[in-house]
Amino acid sequence: MTGAGHAIRFECPDDETWVVKAVAIHGSRYGTSRSPNEDFSITIASDDMLKTRETKKPYSLFKRGKEKWVRFAIEPVEVQGAFHVAAFFNPTRTKGVYVGIDEDSTPTHSMVAIPGKPEKKSSDLQGDWMIRAYVTKAPKGKAETLLDATARNENAQQAEAARDATILGSARSLTLKHDTGKMDDHMNIQGAVETVMFQTPKDIECYIWQVQFYASQFGGQHDSEAVNGDVYILDENRKVITRTSFPYSLATQQKEWLAIPTLPTKVKGKFYVGIDSHGTKYKGLYIGYQEGNPQSVASTDEIMGEHIKPADWSKKFDHMQWMIRAKVADRPVAY
Repeated sequence: MTGAGHAIRFECPDDETWVVKAVAIHGSRYGTSRSPNEDFSITIASDDMLKTRETKKPYSLFKRGKEKWVRFAIEPVEVQGAFHVAAFFNPTRTKGVYVGIDEDSTPTHSMVAIPGKPEKKSSDLQGDWMIRAYVTKAPKGKAETLLDATARNENAQQAEAARDATILGSARSLTLKHDTGKMDDHMNIQGAVETVMFQTPKDIECYIWQVQFYASQFGGQHDSEAVNGDVYILDENRKVITRTSFPYSLATQQKEWLAIPTLPTKVKGKFYVGIDSHGTKYKGLYIGYQEGNPQSVASTDEIMGEHIKPADWSKKFDHMQWMIRAKVADRPVAY
């Protein structure tokens, strides 16, 4: 099952506050003998699925072979009344987890859903996902609370700032962007390089150390750890300065910001950043965009030798403002 999570609804036995301390899933891993070097997510959500808390756990918890119960602790989360537990494995042809269904459980309490996006849920499951929540009563102050979208965004920004501070050390950094962060739509254009032009502040010399773009992965017939995309840094004449490859496994089937560390690349004045996901009809990355491109800073290009420039077909995509950002520092930054 791709694109959404296995979600199941529970109800606390009374109106008091309880704490979810662990989750168990009856399942088994499929795919290669080696467990993928990535995490799956467990989300505790409110009854309307708008407030959530997410915990990451390693894929290696699940073994191949006969399905069995796998129980793991999570960061304690406060719940009251009805709540959901959702597991998302970002599955592909080569990796995923089969989750058991109890067909004798009626009516169903389960669905296919994306926590935080209740409009995406589907409740046509026959039976219940074999997922259990372990709750306890505990004093307040020892557990996390469910967060709405605004609070989750603030938490994410604080976490990003903390990570950046560790990487940057004494260097100063600035994020260059044209988008507002709100996606209108997303698209995969075969053979295209999604490009955005930037300008360094006051035309001073800077060093690019990270590129971000809003994207999701599609296609299930490939090994996402073995398929790569490329980030290009171009000079003011659109000549390639550096290329950084990244594995598809950094992206999930849910739209989110991806952060790609790049080689320290010196730029001054105008420069360009291009994303080439090497997309086909069957696999690729959907890149988010905003409607309207009034400053014409974004373009949809192709590779021409050592340069990346608009092609004959590029004008049909002139309205797209690709959601691509660049982080620059006042000195080289190494991860």
